[in-house]
Amino acid sequence: MHLVSKSILARLCPFIDLVLIITFAYFSPYITNWVSPLFGWETGPVFNFFQVITLITWTAVLMAPLVLAFVGFYSRQNLQRTATAVRQLLVFAGYYLAVIAVYQSLGEHHTPYYNHVILVNMAGVPLLLFLRFMLVRCWNLRRNSRAADKRQVILAGSPTDIEEGWASLPEYWKAGFHVVGKVIPGQNTEDEIEQMIIDHSVNHLLLFGGLSSYHANRTAIRLCELQGIDIYIVRPEDASRQMRVETHRVNGSNRILSLSFTPEYSLPRFIKNVFDRVMAAVGIICSSPLWLVAAIGIKISDPKGKVFYRQQRSGLYGRPFGMWKFRSMYSDADKRLDEIKAKYGNEMEGPIFKLTNDPRIFPFGHFIRKTSIDELPQLINILLGDMSLVGPRPLPTYETKEFPDIAHRRRLSVKPGLTCYWQVEDRSDSASYDNMITKDLKYIDTWSLWLDIVLILRTIPAVLFGKGAK
Repeated sequence: MHLVSKSILARLCPFIDLVLIITFAYFSPYITNWVSPLFGWETGPVFNFFQVITLITWTAVLMAPLVLAFVGFYSRQNLQRTATAVRQLLVFAGYYLAVIAVYQSLGEHHTPYYNHVILVNMAGVPLLLFLRFMLVRCWNLRRNSRAADKRQVILAGSPTDIEEGWASLPEYWKAGFHVVGKVIPGQNTEDEIEQMIIDHSVNHLLLFGGLSSYHANRTAIRLCELQGIDIYIVRPEDASRQMRVETHRVNGSNRILSLSFTPEYSLPRFIKNVFDRVMAAVGIICSSPLWLVAAIGIKISDPKGKVFYRQQRSGLYGRPFGMWKFRSMYSDADKRLDEIKAKYGNEMEGPIFKLTNDPRIFPFGHFIRKTSIDELPQLINILLGDMSLVGPRPLPTYETKEFPDIAHRRRLSVKPGLTCYWQVEDRSDSASYDNMITKDLKYIDTWSLWLDIVLILRTIPAVLFGKGAK
């Protein structure tokens, strides 16, 4: 009953918030008059908020729960941290502010009193939602602390995984569980596990060690599945934070459980794809004079070679594609790679090759590298859909084959891009291969449209001042 009531409350929260927002909006003129003396405002005649500014008001009010859901306010209600909720409400307030800006621009006659009412709504609604959040959170914590409401759980996994995984869970969440036993692979028989479940009326199994521990604990999992006992798979802290679990119905009876580890294909990702292609087209047009300068300079520097250089790089999921660049090396550069490695070594750790004063680069090549002009033809790759504006840099196929850890291939689970964290924060200044991988995975795990915009803006000064370019 406890689980059911918490589940129902979580589903009711958007409707509760909608009622609170409508109620607050209706009484906001009264509230404005009440707080006016505190700010030195003039009071005004009380009016019906929804009759005075009908279209904008109702749009903002009815869309509020959808916006809150979009920023993640309703996800994981029982696990939500206070700081996370505050951040999400601030983002929501930003959207509210945008609606108010539209209202102000479309309105013809706005008295100071009307503006104060709008301001009270902008500040009061997020505060009211935060108070609702805290009440629900405190209610959940109180119920979790009552012995009668605790959930009987079994912990499954290796001793190390159980110890580290259980310690990593937040205390306020663990307070809702009563651990009645542990299942260690190879130590518990099927009869012992079944009796443990029956004796303690177990209703949850917490599996530690991630998906890789599923096979080792298949007996406990099968017994729980047969008896309708919920299974929680606790994933390691270093695993991708993007994983989503979805169920797809293939036909009337068959269902497929899918586990996704990359950013969800949604409206933001659709916008990203459109934005990439539009900006690539605009970039090609605007930078066309630089293309001419580069072509002339390359032909003067090395008349025998071609203007463009096309190299096989690893794209999405490692699929090879031809990445375009302006040629900055002599035409025999590829043939001399092994010779250069043997003679000068490698400044970069790991499988990636970097050399500051690579003798294969002709003088004009140093210039277009320093100014990143050599990267401009990659706008063609973005236009074709092989690359994105922002994403982990595409590496040559022979370098990705030399990755020391298969987990590093997760950087290939999104489209490669022109710029990313490593390009704006380190670029060639850092010789740490592990640092590059860490920052690429950080981008994948924290991706958002806003992050792309921030990285693009941070790339501009990095390019203008030649930070780390060699």
